Amino acid sequence: HRLRPLADGRLIVATGSVADVAPLVGDAAVSVAPIRVGSGTRIKILEALALGVPVVSTTLGAEGLDLVPGREILLADAPEAFADAVVRLLTDPATRGAMADAGRAAVARAYDWEGIEARLADEVRGWLATRR
Repeated sequence: HRLRPLADGRLIVATGSVADVAPLVGDAAVSVAPIRVGSGTRIKILEALALGVPVVSTTLGAEGLDLVPGREILLADAPEAFADAVVRLLTDPATRGAMADAGRAAVARAYDWEGIEARLADEVRGWLATRR
């Protein structure tokens, strides 16, 4: 609600609730996750990366994600550094493209459903073996 007054309909669009975020996120040049408090999964970061959108987040925001800072995601905790990272990606197409490619590859490597299923099956088999 606080962002709606900033929406100009061109550079800043306030959408409200949407049925599918993929078209909106996929069209973005950069995704930001300035998470300073909280816990839980970081699905929005993984979604953006999977869609080929580079992400700037805080250290807390990317906590627990298997990502290489500076290559697959940019991390910044101070407001000025965060803004600088966003501006860097917006103004440097080569870096933005390289980070988009690296982020997409990281999500495919670490968070692909087939890989997760295989790791889970291995864990269950190991657990069952120790119970016998």
